[in-house]
Parts: sequence; structure tokens; C-alpha cells
Amino acid sequence: MCVIVDANLASRIFAQPAEEDFAPVMEWLMTGEGELVVGGKLASELERLGNPRRLVIALLRAGRARQIPAAIINQEEERVAETGLCRSNDHHVVALARVSGARTLCTLDRDLQRDFRNPRLVARPRGSIYQRREHVRLLRHTSSCGRTPRRRR
Repeated sequence: MCVIVDANLASRIFAQPAEEDFAPVMEWLMTGEGELVVGGKLASELERLGNPRRLVIALLRAGRARQIPAAIINQEEERVAETGLCRSNDHHVVALARVSGARTLCTLDRDLQRDFRNPRLVARPRGSIYQRREHVRLLRHTSSCGRTPRRRR
């Protein structure tokens, strides 16, 4: 399963140690069961943050994160904007989900949450929002992200 971490939560998720509600996300990424997806404007936003940037780089090097080329995301972002369906100003995050197949998003942005759950924007399967520890069930594999889960030894 792939996850997208919005910049508004990155410092809380990638903190050392992660906040209690987000510790399952970090554990899931660090064990190799999950995969972080970044790219385009979101990658630029994360690069401006100190500790999150270092952890994203470490995850990329370890093969636990995937970077989608900005050109691909930019094209999809234009298509998303043309729909006129987005309430948020985060067309780039919706575009990243559509291109990568990631269907779990960590964010506190209410408008982005509505966009991500909108089946006319993110579908097959629909998007889910991780906000607290009780949402750990969302950290599972779906075929949409194109990644097969690694087996535990």
C-alpha cells in the first residue's frame, strides 16, 4: 500500500519520535510493508522542511518511498484543475494520488480531505484519510498502487 503525507502533517509524522497518532505510519514505512509516494509540488514542499526532508531521502534510498516525476504530476494536475471539482488548492496531491495509485492520505486539511474522498476525483478504490492511531486499518495493501507487499520473515 502506498501513502501520501501532506506537508501540513509531515513534521508530526516524521518527528523523532513520531507523535503517538502517527507512530503506526512511521513503523509501517520503516518495516518495508508500506511505501511513501512523493513527487511534484509536494516533493518541493517536503524539501523545505528539515527533518521530514531527511527522512524522505532515507526512505527513497531504502526503497521504501517512490518519487513520481514532476512532469507526469503536472499534466495530471492540469486535468484535475479542469474538472472544477476541487475545493482545496491542493490539485497536486489529488494528481499524485491519481498517477501513483496511492489511496491513503495523511492530512488535516478539510478541503483536501473532501477532494480525496470524492469518487469523481479519486476512485477505484476511493481515497481514505489517516488522521489518528485508530485509522491504522488504512495501512494495508491495495492493488491500485502497483506495489506488492513484502512478506515478513
